[in-house]
Amino acid sequence: MKKRLLAILMLVLCLCYTGSTFALAPDEETTDIEISPLSVLSVDCGLSNSGGSTYLAWANATSSVSETITVTVKLYRVVGSTLTLITSGSNTASGTSAYVSKSASLTAGSYRVVATASGSISSSASRTRNYTVN
Repeated sequence: MKKRLLAILMLVLCLCYTGSTFALAPDEETTDIEISPLSVLSVDCGLSNSGGSTYLAWANATSSVSETITVTVKLYRVVGSTLTLITSGSNTASGTSAYVSKSASLTAGSYRVVATASGSISSSASRTRNYTVN
């Protein structure tokens, strides 16, 4: 009986000393969790008369965070369901906005301006507007 009690006591003492080894600090390896800011990318476009038959197709992209933004503008002539590309241009800028414009001489008819933008952090955005030139 004394041997059994002594054995249990020795077992409890051993567990007390080894119990602290179960609570070791984690390894120095850290898992890098990349946190990216919430970003919103928006784009707008238009067709402005520069005088006479000269028009300016433009696109402007803005982001809620500083990033590299690529913005593209395309100007189409619309005849029925057929689109004919008149001119296009693109620009890449760092910061919170990017702007591009292209000039074209237009005759009377229907036109479509399509703007697209993509950012290095945020996703892409697009906008389409239809115009009638008299």
